[in-house]
Amino acid sequence: MLIEICKKTQYACEYSITRDDTTQEHFTLETKTYFLHDICHYVIEKQLQFNKGFWGMLSIGHSLQELFGKENPLTPELRFIEQIVGPIQSVYAGHLPKQQFSQFINHLNFEISDLSLDNCLEEIATIQNHWRNLEIGKSITLTWTL
Repeated sequence: MLIEICKKTQYACEYSITRDDTTQEHFTLETKTYFLHDICHYVIEKQLQFNKGFWGMLSIGHSLQELFGKENPLTPELRFIEQIVGPIQSVYAGHLPKQQFSQFINHLNFEISDLSLDNCLEEIATIQNHWRNLEIGKSITLTWTL
């Protein structure tokens, strides 16, 4: 799946998704709330190979409307990954010390190695830096292949 995210303004971005079966979906979201969260989903789901998280579900044909909301009933994996994305986003944003990360996901009975966490944080930072330096009207392109 090809993911293009266009910086429409400093406060809005337009997503254009082209699935492998050539179906498309387009939606515009407020940047401050959604962009970082969506990028965290992308990186974490890709790095940890979750194919039924947000991006995986979009890639198999579910619409944004079907996936919207924290209490989404579509897959347990989608709800599970949400509980990892929040703490990693908090570490990235500086609200949670990296050394305390494992405490925040301990209840999940799931471990992320320090190397995997570092790789996620590095990729999130790379995409965020690219986005910050992107001119209005330009896009970043990501590929989803799981």
